[in-house]
Amino acid sequence: MTPMAAINARLVLEAKRELAHSRQSIKAIAHDLGFSDVGYFSRFFRKHTQLSPSEFRGQGAA
Repeated sequence: MTPMAAINARLVLEAKRELAHSRQSIKAIAHDLGFSDVGYFSRFFRKHTQLSPSEFRGQGAA
């Protein structure tokens, strides 16, 4: 695994954890993870999970 892949995997893991266990808005979660643009965060998350952040949260996925 490349260093960038490891960083991305960690970001996805943290995003999933926050989406599943926090009531924070997606915008706030994106900001907390270092994304200044919620649209970019949503595209990043979908690229790695095949779900948007709101779809993931709506499924109650963990």
